Amino acid sequence: MDFETSVEWTGGYPARLSCQNGLETEYVFPVEFGGMKGHITPEDAFISAANMCYQIIFSGVAKNLGIEVESYRCRAVGRLETVDGVRKFVVIDLHPEVRLRTPADPERLRKAMEATKKKCLVTNSMDLEVRVHPEVIQ
Repeated sequence: MDFETSVEWTGGYPARLSCQNGLETEYVFPVEFGGMKGHITPEDAFISAANMCYQIIFSGVAKNLGIEVESYRCRAVGRLETVDGVRKFVVIDLHPEVRLRTPADPERLRKAMEATKKKCLVTNSMDLEVRVHPEVIQ
């Protein structure tokens, strides 16, 4: 199974990203490196990919464990550092806030979070530490 994107740059920014699912958007480099606000950056996309994948997997895992989730919000923070002279993300901290429809056994919630981390394709493909700091609202 392959996933494909295309970029088109015509000498200035924003440039254009096209995804195989039909999404098209403009991208730039980060404001922190002299880019402009209001467009996605590769760094945003990288951290967002981990955040989105974790949410999608969690919703399936929770459903399979009989946990009724009313809502899910998650703030993801990626720490960028220079390692051996190269900039790279070294850790992503996920801060999911899960609101439940009905009270759930804390052990089942713990199992759901652990299973999600093991099954998340995107975070498992990243060469960095992923830490999850859940807050459950019942």
